[in-house]
Formats: sequence, C-alpha cells, structure tokens
Amino acid sequence: MGEDCISFKAIVAQQPQQFANIARRSMRLVQYGKPFQLAKEEVPTAPKGGAVVKTEYAGVCHSDVHAADGDLLKFIPLDIVGVILGHEIAGTVSDIDPSADLKVGDRVVVYWTGGCGECKRCEVGQTIACLNNVKHWAGINEDGGFSDYVVIPDARLLVKVPATVAMDTACLLPCSALTAYNAVSTIVPTVEDFAKYSDDCAVLLVGAGGLGLWGVQFAKQLLPAGVRVICADINEEKLAAAREAGCDDVLLWSNGVDDVTAVAATQKVCGSLGAAVAAIDFVNVPETFERLQKIMAEGGVHALVGLFGVDAPATVPLFPFVAGRHTVTGVAIGSLPQLRDVMSLVAQGKVKPPPISHHPLENVYDVIQELKAGKVKGRAVVKF
Repeated sequence: MGEDCISFKAIVAQQPQQFANIARRSMRLVQYGKPFQLAKEEVPTAPKGGAVVKTEYAGVCHSDVHAADGDLLKFIPLDIVGVILGHEIAGTVSDIDPSADLKVGDRVVVYWTGGCGECKRCEVGQTIACLNNVKHWAGINEDGGFSDYVVIPDARLLVKVPATVAMDTACLLPCSALTAYNAVSTIVPTVEDFAKYSDDCAVLLVGAGGLGLWGVQFAKQLLPAGVRVICADINEEKLAAAREAGCDDVLLWSNGVDDVTAVAATQKVCGSLGAAVAAIDFVNVPETFERLQKIMAEGGVHALVGLFGVDAPATVPLFPFVAGRHTVTGVAIGSLPQLRDVMSLVAQGKVKPPPISHHPLENVYDVIQELKAGKVKGRAVVKF
C-alpha cells in the first residue's frame, strides 16, 4: 500500500492534467493497530438513490479506537482493513440523486447506520435494527468521514443542519449526542414512575467524557423536574466540566478506591432512597458494571453504553438481581427520528456541545491514540 501511494504521487506529478479530477484525500486503515495511510483518489459520484457529501468536519469517536485496533472483529464478523474510518460526519451535499429531497449545497449530517431501506424498520428510520440485517455503516464497513468526500448509499440518511448549528457541533450529533439521547430516553419511563412516588430521585451517570456531558444535558431536558443528576468519574477536571454542563452533584471514583467506600459514598449522595433509580454507564467495564449493581434501587434500570470493557466479562449476583427487580439494557446509537429531535434541541440552544478541539486530517491517527489514552477533553474533530 505504501509503495502504491508513492508511485501514485510520482505519476500525478508527471501527468497533472490526466489526474486533475483526483482531489479526494483519505486516511485509510491499512493494518490494525498501525497508523493510517494517506491516499489521494478520484472524487466519487452519487449512486442511484444516494449522495456524496463533501466533508467539513468529522468527529473522532471512541468506536474509532476499537475499529482501528481490530476490536470490532470480536462482535461484528467484518474485516475492515482498507476502509476509511470516521462515522461522525458533517458537510455539504456535493452530488445527489435528483429524486432526493435535498439538493447540492445543503448542509447535512450523516445518519451513518443505514440498512436495507425497504423493511418496516428501515421505513420508520430504525435502520440500525434492519430486519434484513443489512449494514451500510459509514466509517465501519464502508468508507467514512476521514476523507474529503463520503458516498452515502441512501440520501434519506442525511439530515439537514439548521443555520443556528455550527458544523463542528453538527458532526457530533449522529453518534455521541444521539447515543446519549437514546440512553436517557431509555431510562425515562422508569424514572418517571419513581418520580410519581418520591420527590427525592437521583440518576447516576458514569463517565464525564464526551458522551457523559451530552448525557447530563439530555437528562436535564428529558427527565422529570426535580430529579437530580449525579455524575461519577475518575478525573476531577472532567467532573468539573460535568458540573458546568448542569450536573447536580459529582463523585470522584478515584483509581484504587475500594468498592465498599465508593458504593457507600454514592448511596449517600443519592439522597433519601439511598440508591440510584437509574444509571447510565458510559464507561462500561466490569468494575463499573458490578459497582452499579450494588447502587441501584429496587426496580431501577441500568443502561449500558460504553465499550471500554470490550469483551471482558462481568458478574451479576443472581438472587439480588432478581429480588431487586433490576433491569439491565444495552443502548446503541438511536433512530433517525431521534437524530432529528437532537438536532432540534441543539438548534434551539437547549443543549450545547462539549468542548471541541480541531485537528488536521493527517493527524487523525494520533488523535485516536490520545483518545485511547484518555487525554482528549470533550470531543476532538477533524477539520477539512
């Protein structure tokens, strides 16, 4: 692959006119756990029913860490070597099927988990749950946003960006913001039920990174008034950001703190019930999973979001789980209609993005390594 790119540059230098339309720069995954490779390619055209988006910003998500390292092979039987990663995409329509509702020049984000487009779930925007198990996943099994231009097989997966939403914010909405929104939406029925009978309810969010900061704000928008939102993290700086985002209280779960101490401190902060009525784990490693099972109120719901634990096992004490009437549920992304809801909240100024840092395309692999090491504060995006 490296030799191909070198020879390609030499050819372009010798025959500039012949390659004048080759203006697409992409960072391709060429080997798991190794730096991406810059490739220059021809600008693509829109497929039937689809579109091409000229990328303005692409978010760097923790899922990109797992994709770059090959961890996704443990869950999805897809060899993605050769793919352009990056699934948080905002840009302008460069080319589009004439039958589409949008037009060239429109500012859009990409709902990146396309399906067959024909089954009943796809028809209502639940393409991630496609009944035919078709996966058109931009930046996972198909070329994504770490490129100047992205081919979208179905133009219905594009959502127009209002003028009041900055494009570096917009790129974050189809994954991190949408996932946090879906997670909060998932716990709403349980929290509403508790709030009917108690005026001292608390929910616990674990992790104050990019998803957690979205989660705090969506919790304040979607949960009943008076429900307290508490955030736990191992990093004091991130907890300070959670407070700024509207969190009612924070918990420092320091590395090395014993479980008994952490559980007792959390139960105290949760108020008169002495337990969280709902929890969202944006980290999701065995330690956080098992700790939360000790913190949940009877009848509470525990939503798993984070992928930090990869395939590590966790244990559930079976009798207490049943006796405590706990619900554990996995949350992945959200639906296309939910993305429109998120876009509306952001456009109205009711939800604000976490701190955003901008990086050039050529540095995206280094940014992924910083994210992997926990050094990214808020969200990092590639700026084109």
